[in-house]
Amino acid sequence: MTDSNQYDIIIVGFGLIGQICAKVCSQFNLKTLVIETRKSTDYSSLEISYDDESMRLLDNLELYCKIKHLTNRPEFTDIVLSNGRVIQRNPVLITNNGFPSISTFYQPDLEKVIREDCMHDENIDICYGNELLNFDSSDHEIYLTTRSGKKHRQFKTAFLLACDGANSFIKNKLNINTVDQRYSKNWLLVDIILKQANKLENVFRQICHEKRPISLISLSNMRYRFEFQLLTGEQHQSVINKSNLENLISNWIDPNNYEIENYSIKNFKGLFSKTFQKDNIFLIGEAAYQIPPYASQALNTGIRDIINLIWKINLIINYNCNKNLLLTYSSERILQVKETIKSSIALGQLIDSLSLAFQKNIPFEEAIAPEARDQAFGRKNNRGDNDTIQGFLFSSQVKNNFTKRLSNREITDKDDNPFLDKLIGNNFAIFSKKNIENKIEIKIYEKLVNLDFKFIHDYTDLNIGSELSDYLEIGEVLVRPDKKIFGISNKEFDINKLASDLLSQIQ
Repeated sequence: MTDSNQYDIIIVGFGLIGQICAKVCSQFNLKTLVIETRKSTDYSSLEISYDDESMRLLDNLELYCKIKHLTNRPEFTDIVLSNGRVIQRNPVLITNNGFPSISTFYQPDLEKVIREDCMHDENIDICYGNELLNFDSSDHEIYLTTRSGKKHRQFKTAFLLACDGANSFIKNKLNINTVDQRYSKNWLLVDIILKQANKLENVFRQICHEKRPISLISLSNMRYRFEFQLLTGEQHQSVINKSNLENLISNWIDPNNYEIENYSIKNFKGLFSKTFQKDNIFLIGEAAYQIPPYASQALNTGIRDIINLIWKINLIINYNCNKNLLLTYSSERILQVKETIKSSIALGQLIDSLSLAFQKNIPFEEAIAPEARDQAFGRKNNRGDNDTIQGFLFSSQVKNNFTKRLSNREITDKDDNPFLDKLIGNNFAIFSKKNIENKIEIKIYEKLVNLDFKFIHDYTDLNIGSELSDYLEIGEVLVRPDKKIFGISNKEFDINKLASDLLSQIQ
């Protein structure tokens, strides 16, 4: 622990989201404290998967190389009936970010590695076994009191991040209201370890069982997760006795071929906070929302919160930018979280509809409309017509499709490896077809340099992806540190107009 109890950022909660958040803060050289009620030997086993965007971040943090051997790539994701009939099957492929579209893991294994990395990070201090008792804001700073046993401690920070889960003490104290999406169901989660490897398929499977939705997910060649939705009236204690657990799993594997490693009952809900921020206090992950279990998106969504927020805090602390920039965290994230919840619920409804159709011998095309299936799998833009894109974007182009995140393969090196992230780092960047420094007004250019902008126009030994190439035919492409496009210059809005708009929003 440092001599000073003052920090740039204090994170409450040190699950996977808190750990990854701490590493991102450190990458921006932010002095960070983590407060965790659990002991250093306690681990959670709730999370089981992440997607290619999450792995992209972990790779940039130099964590992926340390946990790669602990992750599993399922052969495919699918939806099947209880008789084994496949309704939909998708192979798990490598995406344009250079990683599988989905990978699975056993959470305690990952936590051990990432915690160890955090412990050796000079920018991160960790207080295990500490309970947050109170916090209050005064003079643009936040004061916290914690308790460990009978010992009380006080800390001071510029920013407080709530990574303390669904029952967040911070959110409750702030009295932030939530929007209920009308999903609340109890699920039984059972992790097993096989006595012999590869006894079950390497899949990420949703099962349309006639009695209850079920998920079967391979975490490795030895570990598997079963998820069973509890029926109305099922009592928790009767459900979790050993004989019932074995009976539920018996359709897939004989009890003599595995051991039950752990089990729990989780109440999954569909809801989100009306705001993810109050002053300099921010909600991240399940502290801000809860997502139904279908497609396992909770961890990925929390990581997207981190990707969106920390570089903005960095601009405030290290570049003295306008604090109003932080207001875009809620405006940019809430709409995306809302649509993720809706898609997850839609996938659950799809599974229920298919199960009912199977039971009653109804043709599937009559059981569920094609558009519902599209929404469940995110094939369409579910944003309502009345929803407008808001946030840190070029004001004249927010209705265009330019406001998306560039994939890592939009720039590749001479060996065809994804290279965009390494090229940009954590900086703003302007991509152009030729050197444009002389096109930018001197005062604007100096401000961009002071913000450590990267001006990229020399692509020797590099390859440009088709999407970025198309954008460069329009004009210069201004990219945020999270690799999201801020805007693209054109005949109407030149690079000076584009850069001026950006500067006006952060200075």
